[in-house]
Amino acid sequence: MNRRYAYALSALMISGLAMAQKSELKDAERAIKKGDVQETKAALSKVEAVLSNANDAQKAQYYFLKGNFAYEQVKKKVDLDKNIDEVVASYKQVFELEKGAKSNKYSKQAEEELKAVSQIVVNKAIEANNKSQYTEATKRFNKAYELNPTDTIYLYYAASTAVNSKDYTGAINNYKKLMDLGFTGQESYYTAVEKTSGEVQSFGKDSKMRDLMIKQGSHKDPKFVKESSKRPEIIKNMALIYHQEGQYDEAEKAIAEARKSDPNDMNLLLTQMDLYLKSNNMGKYEELAKEALAKNPNDDVLLYNLGVTSYQAKKYDEAKKYYEKAIAINPKAENAYLNLAILKLMPDEGLTNKMNALGMSASDNKKYDALKKEKDLIYKSAIPDLKKVLDINKDNTEAINTLKGIYKALEMKNELKALEAK
Repeated sequence: MNRRYAYALSALMISGLAMAQKSELKDAERAIKKGDVQETKAALSKVEAVLSNANDAQKAQYYFLKGNFAYEQVKKKVDLDKNIDEVVASYKQVFELEKGAKSNKYSKQAEEELKAVSQIVVNKAIEANNKSQYTEATKRFNKAYELNPTDTIYLYYAASTAVNSKDYTGAINNYKKLMDLGFTGQESYYTAVEKTSGEVQSFGKDSKMRDLMIKQGSHKDPKFVKESSKRPEIIKNMALIYHQEGQYDEAEKAIAEARKSDPNDMNLLLTQMDLYLKSNNMGKYEELAKEALAKNPNDDVLLYNLGVTSYQAKKYDEAKKYYEKAIAINPKAENAYLNLAILKLMPDEGLTNKMNALGMSASDNKKYDALKKEKDLIYKSAIPDLKKVLDINKDNTEAINTLKGIYKALEMKNELKALEAK
């Protein structure tokens, strides 16, 4: 008798809980419609306390209301990141619960609201990118991809903005994901210009909608856009990041792959040369230098870069030849003139050390005077190149300061005064 009574009492308690849940869910629904934040939170909190006793339909309704409440806050831009995360998490529960129950009572609206949230996130990402707030843009594009895993273009944008913010780890991680997903970015879509705003609007794959807008007169200039593959760019960026971060083995693999995609990219070729330079593989370095010159024998920028890499390799005579060739092709090659002057001034430190090491004997004084003459000749040899730099760019501070030092050392007071007056 007692046992049967206990069962009956238990059934009544569960029934009472279910009734309370229905009531609180209705209260939450009404509060959301009214826009009453505190009332909604209180009602949802009461349901959450007894959620373990709810059936799947009630749980789905609870998570839908929770997500819908967060969605309303997102629209008002209240605690944007927190509420976006809440929308995603809550609606994920709705989808799982209704999929198991083979129902779509709440899923359809949840999907529509997720799309709307996604668009808000994308717009915020674009806004941040346009303001050069690249860290914020990266975060938003990553979230947009999380909301739309099939729209891999957002992952690509997240990687690009990460590069701009110098978050190279984040960029590499996203590029790797894109490579694993087989992303190419080789898309085609229909566009038209909206007459009122003058902006190009994409209609995606929907040519009929685009054509309808043209027919109605709200749009003009219809186009079919076919973008080239972004894969070579991704591989190239990975190679350059690895190179910059000193991960030379990874960089070498990526560059070799990138050059297969774009063998004529001079930046990649120069980066590959620099890698061989750093690993002291001079045979490969010189092989690539010949390849680079064969491709662009009259490219003054290439010649200048070869001068820089030769200088770094301590091949100073080669560096001098490259700088002189760059100048012969482009008489306004400012940096080539400056580096040529620096090359000419290189013996200065060694001569100064020798002079300072001498004693005060007659023999040492004679040696000192000879070294001083040699030092002065070096200074004088660099003056024309530094003047050329200033003819091209009067504000080049390195050239100005170096020339001032030379004029002081050579006691060229009039020249120094004239330079300081500029």
